[in-house]
Amino acid sequence: MQFRSLWLVLAVVAILHTGCTSMPFFAGGKSELEKAQEELDVLRARQKQTEKKLQRMELELSNTDSAKRRYSAELKKYKAQTAYLRNINRQQQENIKTLRLELNKRRSIIQLQGQVIQLLDDAKKTIETSLKDQIAAQEIEVVEVDDRLKVIFVDKILFDSGSVEIKPLGKELLTIMADSLRGSRDQQIMVEGHTDNVPLSPELRKRFPSNWELSTARAAAVAHFFQLEGGIAPQRLSARGYSFYRPVASNETAAGRRQNRRIEIILGPEKGR
Repeated sequence: MQFRSLWLVLAVVAILHTGCTSMPFFAGGKSELEKAQEELDVLRARQKQTEKKLQRMELELSNTDSAKRRYSAELKKYKAQTAYLRNINRQQQENIKTLRLELNKRRSIIQLQGQVIQLLDDAKKTIETSLKDQIAAQEIEVVEVDDRLKVIFVDKILFDSGSVEIKPLGKELLTIMADSLRGSRDQQIMVEGHTDNVPLSPELRKRFPSNWELSTARAAAVAHFFQLEGGIAPQRLSARGYSFYRPVASNETAAGRRQNRRIEIILGPEKGR
């Protein structure tokens, strides 16, 4: 009986000892768990914040890409407009340069025309004064055409019929005219020969196959006279014949044919101006 009571006491003591030892363990385990749970809650909160931040960044990035594409398109458009405007500006500068050159050219032409007009006026006055008798007799006519002065000689005052030799009176008149033209070096002198439509005689055709050759030979004779006897530089002289293809009157009448047989001496600006 006593032995059994002893064992009972020992068992109670052992149980109490074991219980006292395990309580702190469970208490400590519960504290660690709570701590871990709290840390987990903190991590979850951080994860949510990170996820939200990531979503916000993705949205901003998406907006940025969209803006980048829009700005890229606008930039390309503005570059094209800038290139176009630069091209237009370059063309405008070229146009302005061309217009300025044209304006300067026109000013030079106007100035030259003024000089030419003055020279022609002076030449006209001199010729009209020197050849007034022949002009009065309608053997010589002085006509202004644009910026040129045309002095028309009836052929009989310069040449005998069918001849290309200048008559003495013709030489006197051409010498007077040469004196008035010699100093006007900016003037070109064109000599033109014209005939009527009457065919040449068989004797004349031995020398001149047609009126072409006769009209040209007479123009050349006057040009040679201006050079050799009148002292005019040959660079200023030229000669050509028109036969009867540029009449100033009808070839059906004697008076008309007389007008068509003529030498025209045309004064004008220097070539290239």
